[in-house]
Amino acid sequence: MFSVLGAICIWLFLLLLSYISPEGSGFRRLVELLGGTSSGYIQAVMYALFSYSIFELMEKRKQIQKEYQGFNFSLLPTQDQLVLSPDEVAQIKLNTIQLERNGQQYLVSDFIKKACTQYRNDESIGETLQVFNAQVDTSKEELEGGLEIVRYLQGAIISLGFVGTLIGLSTSIGMAHLAKTMEGMPEITRNLNVAFDTTLVALLIGLVLNFFYHRYLKEMDTFYSKAKSYIINNLISRIYKPAA
Repeated sequence: MFSVLGAICIWLFLLLLSYISPEGSGFRRLVELLGGTSSGYIQAVMYALFSYSIFELMEKRKQIQKEYQGFNFSLLPTQDQLVLSPDEVAQIKLNTIQLERNGQQYLVSDFIKKACTQYRNDESIGETLQVFNAQVDTSKEELEGGLEIVRYLQGAIISLGFVGTLIGLSTSIGMAHLAKTMEGMPEITRNLNVAFDTTLVALLIGLVLNFFYHRYLKEMDTFYSKAKSYIINNLISRIYKPAA
């Protein structure tokens, strides 16, 4: 809803700028390119889709940044050359469960708890590592699945740009019989401008959205990579079971 209202406000503001700008000025042409015409509803729709996508990425980025707090509770020992006995692994799990009961739930603590549980089940470090990697990959795939709507909107924005181009071109072609008149040529030119303006705006918006999208992917990959290293180096690789 906020995205739609914002897009409408932007369109109305561009229409106002176009109205008060001198006829034939470069500034007015720029405003018209951005959607400051009666045919700028296509750009307005693109702005709405862009705003919604940015808000989605911002919310997901906040979620990733919040997950980093899970590293601050020192759930795992980080001292060099330290090994963990099965009893100490069980204690780490109990500490993690207590943390979650206190309302502090993070992906890192969930991964630690699952790794400790898996080791308790079969007491195999190799099996624990394999299952742990599978659980982390599954969690990452679930998070990436939430980006499907953003990926769709990225393509939708570009498609809308081409739709606007086709509308403008078809309108211009339909007015070809007016090309020999003084009144017809400016109208044909205006529709041609609209045709190519929508594609240009779509490509520019797509570039900006693509930057924010890939920035989020980078932050997500960095978090999962750090979580894997943290748990493998400070938990799984430290487990030592004395020979009976």
